[in-house]
Amino acid sequence: MNANGSDQTPSALWTTWEKVVAAGPTRVAMIDAATGETWTRRELHRLALELSAGRLADVRGRRVALCHPNSAAWVASFLAIQKAGASAIPLDAGIPEQALESAAAKAGADWLDSRDLGLVKLRMRRSAAEACVKLTSGSTGMPKKIRCRAEHLLADGRQVTATMGIKADDRNLGLIPFAHSYGLGNLVLPLILQGTSIVFAAAFLPGQIPAWIAEHGVTLFPTVPPVLKMLAQLPGEVSLEPLRMAISAGAPLSPQIATQFAEKFGIRAHNFYGSSETGGICFDETGADSLEGGALGKPLRGVTVRILRNGRLRVESPAVATPSGSFLLTDLGEWTALGTIRLLGRASQVANLGGRKLRASEIETALRGVADVRDAWVGIGTRSGADFLAAVVETEMDERTLRQRLATVLPPWKVPRLFKCLPSLPRTERGKVDGAVLKKELGI
Repeated sequence: MNANGSDQTPSALWTTWEKVVAAGPTRVAMIDAATGETWTRRELHRLALELSAGRLADVRGRRVALCHPNSAAWVASFLAIQKAGASAIPLDAGIPEQALESAAAKAGADWLDSRDLGLVKLRMRRSAAEACVKLTSGSTGMPKKIRCRAEHLLADGRQVTATMGIKADDRNLGLIPFAHSYGLGNLVLPLILQGTSIVFAAAFLPGQIPAWIAEHGVTLFPTVPPVLKMLAQLPGEVSLEPLRMAISAGAPLSPQIATQFAEKFGIRAHNFYGSSETGGICFDETGADSLEGGALGKPLRGVTVRILRNGRLRVESPAVATPSGSFLLTDLGEWTALGTIRLLGRASQVANLGGRKLRASEIETALRGVADVRDAWVGIGTRSGADFLAAVVETEMDERTLRQRLATVLPPWKVPRLFKCLPSLPRTERGKVDGAVLKKELGI
């Protein structure tokens, strides 16, 4: 026990990493996509040890907000925090410098470790018992704090690698933020668990991706739908060899984008569904669901999904960060005949329109099927005690033309009362449509 009464024992994440380093110290761990700079497992381990003995020597048993762009420094700092028996709170690297200390304090951190400010001491709280605090996206409101022990993270990593067939000699292209649950589960944890190397970049243009994949021998690419869309629209003949699998998560992948991507590159994009609270939930192993649209694949190995009578999903697995190992999502879903799960929206996104219940997701699907509509978001407002639908559509059409086209596929009572047509929908760093911004703009 240290002076603040907390356990200094390194977390299981650190001891797992030590075994991986010992098994292959000279194996490549990380590569900077832009510069080609390489770190072996031993070199990354040494960097973590230097941080734990130097800048991060005083964080034992405390919560440390971690704010670095994707880099070897990010992973080394995360590992050093685990060695100290402390708790990492990964923050979005895009937070402005002047807002960093406030964001870290709101997340419950005792210390802030950032590229721009270095190590900053904040208000000391009670000692940490968890290895990591995940922050949810906040796309529908304020971010929530999910306290994860090392065993939760390791279980998620094992379930993801086993189901997706991620091997130690695979090479991940790490463009999604390490700080997000998706990046932790698909990039950082496979590295810690089995040494799966990461080719990383803090920023990128779509045209750089094929060259990086070829130059660095990338075999796996976890990404988000907007990036897949931009890749599919690259001009001319483009190859993604030796890539063997693209993974799409963070937001719905339309069958149109999945089809365009598969036709251009000869590789299917595989839908992946998860949450910060549960880790990975479902994965489309064949890529067929992604092409057909609607379903998200089957539960990961080690994950049990139950769909309750009200349609809500309950997830049970060793990765779920609750004492019971079970978490009830607000998402609604149903089983398909093939044993895959189809999402039907959120429990909070059901409108009562004159006594008739209607899911906002049903109208989003209808809008995405209209010619010249690239994407759509539908929210529910209330006026004078009555629900109504409001839609924001990514299209070059005007509202009048859109209403005319929608009237051919929907009855009048299902057509949204309010429409807003935009050239592009606002999105979070995680690729999700920023519902909080749209609700504010629409006044709902």
